[in-house]
Amino acid sequence: MGSKDGLLPPVPVAPEDAVVIHIGVHKTGTTAIQAALANSRSDLEKHGVRYPGRRQAHHAAAIAVIGKTWGWSGKGGVQKDRESFERLGRQIAAHPGRVIVSSEHWCESPDEVAQETVMALGASRVQVAITVRNVGNLLSSSYQQYLKYGLRARYEPWLENLFAKDDGSRMSPSFWLRNHHDVVVERWAKAVGPDRVTVIVLEDVQRQAMFVAFAQMLGIPQEILTSRMDLTSNRSMTAQEAELLRRVNVGVKNEMTWTQYERLVRYGVARTIVEGRDPAPGEPKIATPDWALDAAAERGARAAKRIGELGVTVIGSLDALAARIPSQPAIDPNAVTSLPMDVAVTAIETLVLAAKEIPVATPPKAQGWIRGVRSFVHRLRERARAMLGSTASAKAGRASSAGTASSPKRSADSMSAQSSP
Repeated sequence: MGSKDGLLPPVPVAPEDAVVIHIGVHKTGTTAIQAALANSRSDLEKHGVRYPGRRQAHHAAAIAVIGKTWGWSGKGGVQKDRESFERLGRQIAAHPGRVIVSSEHWCESPDEVAQETVMALGASRVQVAITVRNVGNLLSSSYQQYLKYGLRARYEPWLENLFAKDDGSRMSPSFWLRNHHDVVVERWAKAVGPDRVTVIVLEDVQRQAMFVAFAQMLGIPQEILTSRMDLTSNRSMTAQEAELLRRVNVGVKNEMTWTQYERLVRYGVARTIVEGRDPAPGEPKIATPDWALDAAAERGARAAKRIGELGVTVIGSLDALAARIPSQPAIDPNAVTSLPMDVAVTAIETLVLAAKEIPVATPPKAQGWIRGVRSFVHRLRERARAMLGSTASAKAGRASSAGTASSPKRSADSMSAQSSP
């Protein structure tokens, strides 16, 4: 079934005792639908639907059963307690009506974990919902997500590594675990049966289409979810913001644990920049090269063909997964060697405030971490001074060579900080 006028065809309502497991995949609006479901728990209960737990999503349970490390393995990453998965099973069993759980990490499950999840969370009650998008539309947003985990590669080398092999990537090994969509769908169809898998294609549709689809599946009024579809803001980084984060990763990743990085860079610098500023209209976005869009379309065509053969319910157009995304304007190389002043200021302010909040009286075992934080802040300050100094020198040189006596217009919002080579 394809989309029409930006809306999806109606989604069949799940059985009254169904346990709907939404497994993602990543970068398909999962955070937004999870926020809407979590915020509407009381309204869902009035209609006999339960969204278990208190957190926004069920990531801890999914990560626990997969055995995945959250963060950097061997450098402060943690394994989630399996009790979180077992507790979720108990919460589901206690509710005889419809239940929905959601975590995009489940799409990375190997065959045996998919089967274990189905058996533990309801066996014959389980229905699986999978949201997918065209891989070409996922590339730049996935790159930005991996930057927030410490990736240090530039975009095009990362893409080259991604498409070098059909089944893996050295830089981001989880990418194809998530985005071989046909493999993901087939794995869960084997675990639960193809008649209990619904694939929702979120291409060429309005933003509200996903929320309407889940409301229909759960048999609830659409307004419960559509009225909450703007609870989250997860805009894409500009090319300059992404390059700033990449260079920070290059400078500090080897000197930090995951706990330090998560607090100061992932939830500090990266989140503050994205949520704390509105980019100017002219700031360039990350552009995916044509060769990568071609490769993504080829992968998408193979996936769409295979999904169509599996006998699962498809809501939306599989052809949209095979479409070649339109070419994107190339970025001026000089545009990503400088960044707006407010980006640099925001990054430095975040780290200065984080260092300031560290208590003076600290146990000896934490003193090394504190010294690392303060050293990191100091290095970033020095780097910012160097950026600003080289920009000022360059501007002065251009003004001198032009022989002009006019004073340049000064604006804190329009100044740029030149990146160090």
